[in-house]
Amino acid sequence: MRRGIAPCFFLYNPPGAWYLRILLSSGRPLAQIDLGAIVHNYGEVRKLIGPWVDIIAMVKADAYGHGAPQVVRALEVAGCERFGVACLDEAADLAEHTDPTRLIVFGGIPPGDAQFAAGTGAEIVVFDRDLLSALDTAAEQQGTTVRVHLHIDTGMHRLGAAPSDASELLRFARALDHVETVAVCTHLAMAEDTGDPTTDKQLEIFSEACKSGHELAQHAANSAAILGCTPSHLSAVRPGLMLYGLAPSKELGAKAELRPAMTLTAPVIRVAEVGPGEGIGYGHTYRTKAATRVATVRIGYADGYPRALSNSGRVIIRGKSLPVIGRVCMDHIMIDATTVPDVAVGDSAVLWGADPPAAEMAELIDTISYELVSRVGTRVRRLHVNSE
Repeated sequence: MRRGIAPCFFLYNPPGAWYLRILLSSGRPLAQIDLGAIVHNYGEVRKLIGPWVDIIAMVKADAYGHGAPQVVRALEVAGCERFGVACLDEAADLAEHTDPTRLIVFGGIPPGDAQFAAGTGAEIVVFDRDLLSALDTAAEQQGTTVRVHLHIDTGMHRLGAAPSDASELLRFARALDHVETVAVCTHLAMAEDTGDPTTDKQLEIFSEACKSGHELAQHAANSAAILGCTPSHLSAVRPGLMLYGLAPSKELGAKAELRPAMTLTAPVIRVAEVGPGEGIGYGHTYRTKAATRVATVRIGYADGYPRALSNSGRVIIRGKSLPVIGRVCMDHIMIDATTVPDVAVGDSAVLWGADPPAAEMAELIDTISYELVSRVGTRVRRLHVNSE
């Protein structure tokens, strides 16, 4: 068995109760990842796009914090053949777990990394002549061919070639002996807002820029566009967030039956009775109004639980919704557990999952659920299970 594949054993053989007890008794936070939910969400993508459109599953940032090797393996079993990453290091790491020719590097690379890029076997998203020339030279030296996707900037203004340069850049790429252009792509800036005309305008610009390469595959749709903009589906789509059961917006979330894949929990490690008028945590930003039962939970901002949720977040303990009180610490949070008289050390607090949803916690602090799940730290153990 290849190194790193072992956790996928759980896909076919769910861990027994003894193993779960060992995991849960270590006093560390736990992110339980339901691979069955991810496969289910992949099926929801397929329902929306039909049988003829390809799916490029975005597994960058360790599959949005869900564990890229395990997610790739589960999706391969479900029929997915293409995977998107942000950088060459991610491609090199995943090449140990899947056929590297299935990987596409989207994040932009400098010409100086062309030798590394050609050696990975992955496809590379490009948008300038210098990188194309460097890839051609590196591929010739290595006796291979690099497959590329030409990225056109239609209005995101982050990466990509100007639309007016697309035809010339495509001709330049096609003249190279060791570079094969396989697709053109763009990225949509406003797809979450279905009433905004920006997406339609971007697609019009993209269509015009693609005329000289009309026979090539085309892809533009992220999760939001998959859910809300059928004309953007083109030859392939690039689901990311929705694969992990999270929706770009409430409106779009209603268009598919998505199941959250991550449940983040942490153990209660102390329960104490605190009198009225006492300050809780750093800076005493919260003061008790009455006698309060304070439960300390072993998770903090070093584990990816945002400090911004100080005095505003909530958790579930023994089925009850309980507020975070005081400042989130590096390693701990404090909870007002007064309404749960039997709360005890060893109880599990749910930070997000089905309830409370990550989207709710993100909205409280004016961010997005993408950020919450992708920032879950390395101190948090991952347990991959399959609910199917």
